[in-house]
Amino acid sequence: MKKLKYWLLMGVVVAGLAACGDAEETDTDTTNSTPTESTEPNDSATSDVSEGEKVVNASCIGCHGGDLSGAMGPDLTNISLSKEEIIDILENGKGAMPAGTAAGEEEAVADYLLSIQ
Repeated sequence: MKKLKYWLLMGVVVAGLAACGDAEETDTDTTNSTPTESTEPNDSATSDVSEGEKVVNASCIGCHGGDLSGAMGPDLTNISLSKEEIIDILENGKGAMPAGTAAGEEEAVADYLLSIQ
């Protein structure tokens, strides 16, 4: 029984570490970009949701399933948490979920998860 618990724990740790390593790197070279003004009031919210979706697809589906309905981790399509509670879990971990899986994009991930509810 101890060996089973050990291997289950190791699987969760490995999956968490693999999810952290899969996050896309972003190009920060802005030498050739030109600033643009937006007339859309929701551009920031839309980009947060979009960025959150990218992070979720790179870091969360390994444990929560491709459709986020649950696998090793719980179902994320029907959560009743506030944005602040989601951010806290992403930053500090909870249960078998390791801390820091959103790599600084906690707010964007929270926005995305709340948008799919």
